[in-house]
Amino acid sequence: MKKLSLTSLSLTLFVISIFILTLLLAQDILIPFAVSVFFTYLLYPLTEAMERRGVHRIIAILLVIILALLILGGAALFLSLEISNTNINLADLKRQVNGKADMFQDFMELQLGVDTSTMDLYLGKITDSFFSSWQSMAGSVFTATTTTLFQLGLLPVYIFFLLFYRTKTAYFIFRLVGRKNKQKALDILREVSTVTTQYMGGLLIVVLILAILNSTGLLIIGIPHAMVFGVIAAVLNLIPYIGTFIGGLIPILFALFTMQEPLEPMIKIFALFAVIQFLENNLITPNIVGSNIKINPLAIIISLLTANLIWGIAGMLIAVPCLAILKIIMRNIDQLEPFAYLISDRGTSKYEVSLKRIWKRIKKKHT
Repeated sequence: MKKLSLTSLSLTLFVISIFILTLLLAQDILIPFAVSVFFTYLLYPLTEAMERRGVHRIIAILLVIILALLILGGAALFLSLEISNTNINLADLKRQVNGKADMFQDFMELQLGVDTSTMDLYLGKITDSFFSSWQSMAGSVFTATTTTLFQLGLLPVYIFFLLFYRTKTAYFIFRLVGRKNKQKALDILREVSTVTTQYMGGLLIVVLILAILNSTGLLIIGIPHAMVFGVIAAVLNLIPYIGTFIGGLIPILFALFTMQEPLEPMIKIFALFAVIQFLENNLITPNIVGSNIKINPLAIIISLLTANLIWGIAGMLIAVPCLAILKIIMRNIDQLEPFAYLISDRGTSKYEVSLKRIWKRIKKKHT
């Protein structure tokens, strides 16, 4: 019995290793495929609605893809024009950063009596390293153009065939699991389709709302290039926890290094993103995206870190919906149900801190 268990464990680890190796080696093909799967779920309801009205499947798919390309292309063109108008002189920015660093060192030395000779050396190295890496990263954009265009070009192709062969794919799964498990497989496919479609559609609406709120707030504060920073922060919000922090940190650092008196704008930016994040977590996302995902934060963080190691930012963007699909599959398979429970948010409700719970306690004390 022990030998069998050890053999099974070894085989499982071997299969997982081969799977991860395949993800790494074939990422140029698999990343656009994985992204196109979620876009397929997003476009599926519109395609199906057109087919029900008598439109041929191929024509319906082509019309929906063309519409999506026009919308995304228009948004990308608008954002690229805004970014092109964002003139940031790196040499001037570097001088301002060095000036801020000198002011900080003077404060540390005069007010606190700290010897800043070593600090000056390290700050200089950090500044030089940051700007050299920024310039090399900007240059690498041109070298990555061919791969990026290839991946973007694959997206509509993948989406077309995924939508066209969706019925065939379902029948393939039914044949794979056998007649005995056909109904369970059908239930899983329906639940995955419902949850993923609602999640993807809601997510786009949330990003649009956050882009408007972020840009408007930064514009009122008086931050230059408010729309660029607002849209970038909204898109980064697709990455749970980490994206929100980075999205708010970018305009804060911009204010710190480019403004003569940055303290007040920095506080205002921090307050703005704190309020928007509160509204997003408690009002916007629960009412638009819903609570279908229901995955605990620890599982999300581990999945984000793992996805980042394998596929970078692209992996982090699709980590949560992939985890949600995996949870649905595991919940419907008896042997894997404990793992679905492990990554879900069930079992800790009495320890959670929420507005409803706090409000109930306040009402209970006053009654």
